[in-house]
Amino acid sequence: MIGKLFFISMLFLAATAVDARQMQLTIYDDGRSCPGNCDAHVVMSPSNNGTVNAFQPGTTRDAPEKCVVGEDCEICFGDSADSCMIAKYRGDGPDAGRFDFTPAFYAENCARPDIPSALKNQCRSLDNAAKRLNYLDAINCFQVPDDLKCKRTMDVAKGAQDADEVERKKCVEMGQAAYNATQSDAKMRRTDECNYSALKLGGRPGHRWHKLLPGACRPGTYVDPAGLDCCSGDIRFAAANHPECRSFFPLR
Repeated sequence: MIGKLFFISMLFLAATAVDARQMQLTIYDDGRSCPGNCDAHVVMSPSNNGTVNAFQPGTTRDAPEKCVVGEDCEICFGDSADSCMIAKYRGDGPDAGRFDFTPAFYAENCARPDIPSALKNQCRSLDNAAKRLNYLDAINCFQVPDDLKCKRTMDVAKGAQDADEVERKKCVEMGQAAYNATQSDAKMRRTDECNYSALKLGGRPGHRWHKLLPGACRPGTYVDPAGLDCCSGDIRFAAANHPECRSFFPLR
């Protein structure tokens, strides 16, 4: 009987080891599609929720329960216990094996001395990228929009946002399906709660994507020229997504 229990225990431990994985850390901001007003949070694949990498506080890695949207979640970047920390969980997001964090999450946690080494290394990597790509010495147009090197870029971005916000508001009020039915030009149709172009307009043939539209970005942030993210004054985010937000950070 003891031998049988030992065998079952070893099987359980082996399964736990298989389930554990080194998680990739990323950063995102897709504007109004970003839940919680893009506060400091994590999103992840449903396949990672309720595993040894992400579980509800109060449960354990031996018997993990799924994290609840809008509540704290214990996330673990690897096998060891010291790879774990608490983060606000905002729902589904990237592919399996990734924790997608907001710029606000890094801003809130990178200066803390008690964060797991995986996050500490990611913070260092983002800061090194900002330095290497000359974002630290660049003009931050979000801080000085009237600077001579910023004004045209910011005026164009704001104009596009203001115009598209009118269309986005119509889409939200009418309902996406009803709004799209009134658009004879397919390029004007919208998807994903009216935040994206319904047509795949970004990229080259065979590698196109649904562009994030200007009105989908929150006030004070602007969509990048490729239609992938909402650029802001956050230097770590700009460096991580270089060169998408480069035009908002001209060199001096």
